Amino acid sequence: LFVGSASGLETRLVPKAGLRLETLKLGKLVGQGSLARLMTLWQLPWAVLKCMRLLREFKADGVVGVGGYAAGPCIIAARALGIPCGVLEQNSVMGFTNRISAKLAQHVFLAFDKTPEGAPAEKCIVTGNPARSNLVPIAKKAEAPFVVFAFGGSQGANGLNKILVDAAKELLPLKNQIQIIHQTGERDHDWVVQAYADMGYPAEVHKFIDNMQAMYDKASIVVCRSGSGTISELGATKNAAIFIPFPQAAANHQVINARVVETSGGARVLIQGESHGSDLANMVREMMSNPAALQSMREKIAQAYRPDAARRIVDTVVDSMTTQALK
Repeated sequence: LFVGSASGLETRLVPKAGLRLETLKLGKLVGQGSLARLMTLWQLPWAVLKCMRLLREFKADGVVGVGGYAAGPCIIAARALGIPCGVLEQNSVMGFTNRISAKLAQHVFLAFDKTPEGAPAEKCIVTGNPARSNLVPIAKKAEAPFVVFAFGGSQGANGLNKILVDAAKELLPLKNQIQIIHQTGERDHDWVVQAYADMGYPAEVHKFIDNMQAMYDKASIVVCRSGSGTISELGATKNAAIFIPFPQAAANHQVINARVVETSGGARVLIQGESHGSDLANMVREMMSNPAALQSMREKIAQAYRPDAARRIVDTVVDSMTTQALK
């Protein structure tokens, strides 16, 4: 059973996967005005009561919160009902919901080796972050042509799109050697297509890409944001990356995520607002000219991925259930 927000992506993704979804009408507390926060505080107890009803009806034996706004009421409800629960912190910085939920949960599952500030160390277990099980690495990539695969998430990313188009202008003399595959999102698609046409760069541009595995297979280097889900997919498919973190991410967690991977040797980082298309073009040229260094990055990012993350999380919660039943 998935419990999520009535306004989140889960309303499309979970039913599409053939799974049951229940939604909560619940606003945000962080970054909102006084009236919006008061409304959310009024909605919260009703959300907890709904979660208690759902957990009883579902006969839930365990609950895992993944940090969304709906996770908080579920963890509170689980604790009230005596159901073992854990929290998955997917980023290198704990979000507001997880900071509160971690105080109630028995376990805190971490995607990165470094314990986030504020996390109760005695509850923390490094499991890695679950990724789609159908993603597989490519043992050997063909580097001709050199393929730059860029995307900014399902909605696209305007800042990333602009940097990539500017980089393409710098790379124009190498257009026959460097193929660009660019997922823009719907909003930016038309102007990006026109920009490539105007400069004469034969880029492959998509609004959305459903078969990400096919693109990961082709990629020599991936240019993308640095959310934890994306990092897990890069590790699963053994793809080195140039990260351009989302600058408005809560607590700057995307920059911190990116720096963790960069320190391990699996990625390079450009900061939006401080970097330009020329900086990205220079990185692409550098990686294209040094296949050994690029392969080393792929090996390093693959080492950070834990393919058994989902199983370890489930096993830990099941063990808690067994222990509680014995008591």
